[in-house]
Amino acid sequence: MSEIKCVLFDIGGVLVEWHMSWITSEISERFDIEESKLISAFDKHLKKLDSGKINEKIFWDYIANETNSSLLTKTDESLWNTYFRKNAKPNDEVKKISTSLKQQGFSIGIISNIEKVTHQIVEDWNILENFDNKFMSYEIGYSKPDLEIYEYVLKHLPFSKNELLFIDDKKTNVESAMKCGIHSLHYTSLSDLKISLNSLGL
Repeated sequence: MSEIKCVLFDIGGVLVEWHMSWITSEISERFDIEESKLISAFDKHLKKLDSGKINEKIFWDYIANETNSSLLTKTDESLWNTYFRKNAKPNDEVKKISTSLKQQGFSIGIISNIEKVTHQIVEDWNILENFDNKFMSYEIGYSKPDLEIYEYVLKHLPFSKNELLFIDDKKTNVESAMKCGIHSLHYTSLSDLKISLNSLGL
């Protein structure tokens, strides 16, 4: 019988259908920025936004400076709000799985790299209301795949690492969670997730 008592879900790419390429593609086209340069700038500065060290306006200022985009410098629009609302959508089937797990007596939670704007959008969709614990990177100051975020989670949950299962769509995040001793699954598809959970007796 499985020793798992708490299942922790990622948001973007698991509970929400979302890929970072969707926003880089939109921004690239709208502001006439070469997408490879935009992706490079994202890689350099996104962690600061996700961990709450800078706000959205400063993030876009950094991106504009990195890509030499005068057009992007001039905008005060919340681009995360615009393009996350446009492109992202709840993954209702994964939400059903989380609800089923809770009904079976498991605790369910969130570990997500997310900033304030998209967190509010996801809350507006009412897909997080049943989750017992929510670890949002911008609120706690750590982001995946840094080991510190998992160490923070372990300190703030009434479960041992052996009693946790973490589900994420990014392999690097899964690997770092496993380094902390947390059972982890790499989410690739709904069918594979169901098979993996079944194999664990969940």
